[in-house]
Amino acid sequence: MTAPVAAEALLAAPAVDHASVTLSIPEACARASAYAAPLIEADIVPVAQATGRTLAEPVVALVATPPFTQSAMDGYAVVARDGIAVGARIQVVGRVPAGSRGGKIARGQATRLFTGAPIPEGADAVVMQEHVDRDGDIIVLRRPIRAGDNIRIKGEDVQPLETLLQVGERLDARHVALAAAQGIGTFKVRARPRVAVISTGDELRQAGDALEPSAIYDSNRPMLLALIEQSGLVPIDGGWVPDRPEMIADRLQCAAERADLVITSGGASLGEEDHALEALERAGGSGETLKIALKPGKPAVVGRIRTAAYLGLPGNPVSSLVCWLLLGRTMTCSLEGRELPRRLGFPLPSKSAFARRAGRTEFVPVKLVDGPEGLGVEILGRGGSARLQPLAEADGLAEIAAENGGVRPGDVILFHPLRGAFAI
Repeated sequence: MTAPVAAEALLAAPAVDHASVTLSIPEACARASAYAAPLIEADIVPVAQATGRTLAEPVVALVATPPFTQSAMDGYAVVARDGIAVGARIQVVGRVPAGSRGGKIARGQATRLFTGAPIPEGADAVVMQEHVDRDGDIIVLRRPIRAGDNIRIKGEDVQPLETLLQVGERLDARHVALAAAQGIGTFKVRARPRVAVISTGDELRQAGDALEPSAIYDSNRPMLLALIEQSGLVPIDGGWVPDRPEMIADRLQCAAERADLVITSGGASLGEEDHALEALERAGGSGETLKIALKPGKPAVVGRIRTAAYLGLPGNPVSSLVCWLLLGRTMTCSLEGRELPRRLGFPLPSKSAFARRAGRTEFVPVKLVDGPEGLGVEILGRGGSARLQPLAEADGLAEIAAENGGVRPGDVILFHPLRGAFAI
């Protein structure tokens, strides 16, 4: 990822008309990221409640894991040294469940033990119970055994004082397990970014309102608030505002007092009724319009108002979604002080043809399809920046490279599952 520029440096630098320069997606993300300074506040939370939070200080190992040399299987501890052949008869002299002391054995003896039980002194291997025949207190090997077989050595996973997790790591169940195995009960994590969402547009109506001719229901704000909630952030409903720059500016000022990132949907382009940048400046903020080599979602506004970052999204719902997944994801990662995960995608063959012009990276809704030739993706029609039904039917979005003039069946394109790869 391109290294972010400090927001102060951006605001102090001479204005650059990015609306007249087409930016690549990484360039646009770098511009957006620069306006979102990492949050200073931190919380102490129980390990089991830390999923989705971002680590604010490193986690260092307190103990070795495993804390003692132990059996990796249910079976029998033996003294193998240079090996024991098939058919060898060994006397069982003890039994060690997990949580018990291991005892001591000599060559020619075995101890019955279970997964996680300590290895008796003198033993150097464990024979799986499936690989022996037992006759009273005698086991007969059905397979040869060598020193080290089926044993977990003390500290082979983690050594004391080893750094386990770095600052900026976004925690999930794997990290919870790692810390819990160390006896660590809490994590110090960054505060959750608070994200306010404001809808703009004279044509918008809210659920329950009468829908007169030329009006539409507001889908962007509920969608964005749901995405923010889904991403583990704190959503703030900033409501709806008509297309009046002064009214939008007032709402931005109020939202900036409560949020770390303020988002508006609608009015992000350069038309006479697009007021996002003007409203931001009226509110005492500063920013710029970005022209991105992206479809849908070509225009966006980024900036800062007081201590809050600002993102102005396009009004068409699919454009708004794609811009949030790219620019919004970048800005919230910056607020949490973590690196943006690389947008890799899964290369899969297309089952569909898709005509398009080269020049912009395009994201289209797709469905996973399995067939005789393996897994592929089916492009769900033309999609379009205002069509929500194909998006609801999709398993994810396919990314078509800017230089690609069209897709033919069999061409490999990148698949991004809507659950997972695009999650923040």
